Amino acid sequence: MSFIPGPRTERGTNDHASGVLRLRTTSPAPGVVVLETAGILDMNSATNFADAVRAHLSAATGTAVLDLSRLSFLSTHGAVVLLEAAHRALMRGVHLVLLSQNRVVDRLLEMLDVADRFTYATTVEEAVGPSGATVLR
Repeated sequence: MSFIPGPRTERGTNDHASGVLRLRTTSPAPGVVVLETAGILDMNSATNFADAVRAHLSAATGTAVLDLSRLSFLSTHGAVVLLEAAHRALMRGVHLVLLSQNRVVDRLLEMLDVADRFTYATTVEEAVGPSGATVLR
């Protein structure tokens, strides 16, 4: 007995919306930029993500927060972008904080043995601290 798949059906344009990398920027305090990400960060979206991260690091004067909590997939291409962001932030004197608490992100960074190169927070408020002061951990 063999299995023959049924005919393909046309999909709507929003059927793959969860597979797209979505970015949103906020600035909760002076000198603080938050880049919220959702969806898939892979080889196809890493270049656009890298461009967005570079722009946001340039706009931040104190703290840049990358909210990765809503990523559904992170490839090694995305991890390389995060490492580059950490280096650029260090060179600019900007404090980079990752909001993760996401098994997908945390597990890959741990497997690559680079998790210790980042500062983590659970909320934007924790990352920035009271009155916009950066909290170092």
